[in-house]
Amino acid sequence: MSQSLANALQPIHWPLLVLVSARVVGLMLVAPIWSLTTIPATIRGGLVVVVSLAILPSVPETPVSVDGISIVAPLATELVLGLAIGLSSSVFLAGVTMAAEVIALQMGLSLGVALGGMADVGTPGIGQLEGQFSLAVYVAVGGHLALLAALARSFHAVPPGGALALSAGGRALLDAGGSIFPIAVQIAAPMMVALLITNIGLAVLNRAVPQLNTMMVAVPITVSVGLIALGATLPFAVDFVGKWAANAGNNADLMIRAFTPVVVR
Repeated sequence: MSQSLANALQPIHWPLLVLVSARVVGLMLVAPIWSLTTIPATIRGGLVVVVSLAILPSVPETPVSVDGISIVAPLATELVLGLAIGLSSSVFLAGVTMAAEVIALQMGLSLGVALGGMADVGTPGIGQLEGQFSLAVYVAVGGHLALLAALARSFHAVPPGGALALSAGGRALLDAGGSIFPIAVQIAAPMMVALLITNIGLAVLNRAVPQLNTMMVAVPITVSVGLIALGATLPFAVDFVGKWAANAGNNADLMIRAFTPVVVR
């Protein structure tokens, strides 16, 4: 054990470790990869401990009050900031999922869910494919590690237990949530256009040949066109997702700065 970590683990620093762990827990709850429910809870808990111990020696010395209920408010602020840092990346994957659901609906793969209103039905296969594809690019570029680096930097911008600029941070979170739809449109636009042209062609065919059962023909055609368009646009999607993943750390830094209170000199 290094000397710096041994000093950080002295009993006097245990309240500080609790606050650091709260911010790490917030990130682990929503951040891509780290929040996967397929990872057992024991492993995720172990990751929280390991990451907290790795960050603790670099955290600035901050006096922490542990007088009963006074620790509750600092824990809540740490959890909120960790959630905000994680959401700075997870909103992009939410946009990818939305794009995949729209594409699956246009292809006819989720008509049963749309018409039947079955809320407990899982994400269509296209959505799972797009989500796993985005996660793979995210990990390959190192976005999950950039997010942890941004988390470590956040303790210098906002010391543990410090006050947060909740109004500015709340606006930043709303702006991040509002970016889900533009992201979904950028990803789904090529396939939406291809499927729209296909549906227009089927409508013209139905008018020209009324005897043809267009509904029977439409489903295999739209599914085929959608899959072909999906394969053709994958190289462009790799570039789009890769640029976002490479910028994950900068996006997290912007979110942290939004929550950093302005010091009036």
